[in-house]
Amino acid sequence: MLKFLTYAMAPAALYFLIIPFQQITADTVMPLMILSLLITITVLTMAGVAALQGSRTATYLFSSWLLIILAYGSFFAYKINLIERAETSSTTGEPLAIGAALLLLMSIAEFIRTKSEEFVEARLETKAKGDFLRNVSREFLTPVHLILANSKRLLAAQSNKLDEATRAHMTTVIKQSDHLHNLINGLLEMAELESDSFEPEFELVEISHFLNEVRDMILPSALEKGLEITTQFASSNLLVQTDKSRLQHALLNLLTNAIKYTAKGSIRVGYKAVYFRRHLGIEIFIQDTGRGMSASFQQRLFQEFSREDDDAEKTPEGTGLGLVIVKRMIEKLGGEIGFLSAKDEGSTFFIRLPLRTGNN
Repeated sequence: MLKFLTYAMAPAALYFLIIPFQQITADTVMPLMILSLLITITVLTMAGVAALQGSRTATYLFSSWLLIILAYGSFFAYKINLIERAETSSTTGEPLAIGAALLLLMSIAEFIRTKSEEFVEARLETKAKGDFLRNVSREFLTPVHLILANSKRLLAAQSNKLDEATRAHMTTVIKQSDHLHNLINGLLEMAELESDSFEPEFELVEISHFLNEVRDMILPSALEKGLEITTQFASSNLLVQTDKSRLQHALLNLLTNAIKYTAKGSIRVGYKAVYFRRHLGIEIFIQDTGRGMSASFQQRLFQEFSREDDDAEKTPEGTGLGLVIVKRMIEKLGGEIGFLSAKDEGSTFFIRLPLRTGNN
């Protein structure tokens, strides 16, 4: 209804903006008065239908526009000489205008109150869903963890005694349990990031030493695939105020993906100083020589459960939540994440962060 009213009144607003004030007369305003009357009747009809459905806002609006129509109708009837001007004509129009204005204000107030209640209800509903998701995920996490741990222990202890078919079944159980375990952990992380209780713990971090620590943590996985991880620092002793554990988690996620999708070559980790949101900031980049991403997949890279189907793989790897979590986590830290990629040419992810948080 409000959209209709806005679009319908736009021609009248343009008319008064374009036509010089000196040229506005009773005759030139008459077409606009007719248009306004038609709009008022239309809005009155729409408000009446909504009022019959129980909307208090629509009831006030209906009453307001009804008074406006009465005021316009009496004035219009006088202009076309249907009625003669009486001494009480002005005193009759004033109460109608005042009443319409009061009812319109009551309608706006009721609309604001209703929207505020809807907003509060939506927040409570979102919180309830988040709490439900966290509780259910935790309930699933324990049995899945037990299945995964016991299956690995059984396969390791009885591997020589199991036939090939049983060993294949056990491997499938472990693989799928591990996938489910990662999915539940991802859902828990997303629920935590979206909750009102999430608060990053900011501290000063010397970034070159920090990145070297992250590289050393992921280095065994890279060496296992014969990949080389190098670092490139534009400067040293650069302090960044951030949540160290959260940033470390995001970088390890990106590096794990880089290793997973790089068959040969190298991975480069580094940073440089940049201007970020009109202030001095830092850009951390992770560059690989892997298989890259197709243009179509790049459009939905940061969407939940989004994975690129590879013809060589019947079942795509990953849960499709890792990069979504990274993006939301970096945004919680006051930064942003971007990427450049080409199919079969590798990918580069970069994280931009402020050197100081907005509270300092």
